[in-house]
Amino acid sequence: MSLIRRAKIVCNPSVKKPNSIIRRILAVPLQRAAQANPALVLEGPRGSGKTTLLRQEFPRRLYISLEDSADRRAARTDPAAFLGRLRMPAIIDDVHRAPELWRRLSQTGPAHPLILASPRRLSLPLPTLRLHHPTLAEREGRQPLPLDMLGRFTPSANPYRRIASPWPAPRTSIERDVLDLVAVRDLDRFEAFRQTAFETSGESLDQEALARRAGVSKTTAIRWLAVLEQCFETILLPQCDFPFGRRLMRSPRLHFLAGRSFASRVVSQIYRNAVHSGLEPDLRYWRDSNGMEVALVIQSPGAPPVPVAIAESPTPVDESRLRRWMSLAGVDSGAIVSARATGPLRNRIFNYNYIDL
Repeated sequence: MSLIRRAKIVCNPSVKKPNSIIRRILAVPLQRAAQANPALVLEGPRGSGKTTLLRQEFPRRLYISLEDSADRRAARTDPAAFLGRLRMPAIIDDVHRAPELWRRLSQTGPAHPLILASPRRLSLPLPTLRLHHPTLAEREGRQPLPLDMLGRFTPSANPYRRIASPWPAPRTSIERDVLDLVAVRDLDRFEAFRQTAFETSGESLDQEALARRAGVSKTTAIRWLAVLEQCFETILLPQCDFPFGRRLMRSPRLHFLAGRSFASRVVSQIYRNAVHSGLEPDLRYWRDSNGMEVALVIQSPGAPPVPVAIAESPTPVDESRLRRWMSLAGVDSGAIVSARATGPLRNRIFNYNYIDL
C-alpha cells in the first residue's frame, strides 16, 4: 500500500481516537517535545506501548512501519527519495531497521515534522524520549511520586486502588531486536547468558565472574551486556564520586528493569517514573570496601544528593547505615523504601512503601 493511500486511512479526521486503557504519563512531555522540535525519537522496549501512544496522540500524522518490507527497502536503498515522498507530518516506526534513513536525518533534518520510534537504543543526535512498560502509578491511574520529592516530603497514605500484581510486567522476548546484534548461531547461548545475568540483578557487576558462570569469554560477556542495555532490558548504576576518604567499589550495579530482587523492582519503578515524566535521571549507588552501602543515590543539578536505602523489611542497621552516609555527605535528609506501610518521618528520614512510588 502506498504512502499516499495510507495517509488517507490513518489521517481520516472522522476516525475517533481510541480510548486508552492506561493513560501514559509520557503523553504530555511527548506533545511538548513534538511542538518544539522538527524531529524527535521515541525509544523503548518492544511491547511497551510506543505505537499505541503515538497513534493516539498524533492521529492525523502519516504512520509508516519499517516492518513493511517495501517501505524498509525504499528507506534503506534511497533514504533521500524516501523522505522526499513525505508531504506531511509523519511517524516512522521500527526505524532501527533502516540505519541509512536515520543517518540521513542526522545530517539533513526532515522537511516536515517527524517522530521516529525504535525498540532499540539508537543514540541519535536528536531529542529523545523513552517509554517503558507501564509503572504502578500508570496502572493505577494516578500521578507518580516526583523524583525531586523523593526524600523531601512525608508521603500520605495512597488513596488509590491497590492492584493485584504490583510487580513489573514479565520479561518480553527480544529475539526480533537482537538479530542484527547477535549472530543467529549464538542466539541459544545469548539467551542462556541473559538468564544467568538476570539472576544477578541488583548486584554489583563482575564481568569476569559472570562470564565464567555463563561459560563465555569476558569479551563476549561485555558485548552481550551492551546488547541487553541497547534493548532496554537493563540499566547500570555507576558508583557515586563521594569517597569520604574510603576505598570504594568501582564496579557498576546491574539492574534488570523486570528483575525479581526487591532492589531492582524499586530502582526500576523510580527510573521508569522519571523517564516517563520526560527526565533523564542521574541514579547511582555507593559502596565501600568494608561493605557499607547505599542502594540508590539520586543526584540532581544544584541540589544535594538524596540517599535511598532499599530493604523489603528494613532493620535498625539499615537506618543506621543511611544516617552514617548522610553524616559523611553532609546532607540532612534521606529515604527508606520498603514493602511495609508508609511510616512517619524519623529525624529527616522519609519512609516510603514501594507501591506508593
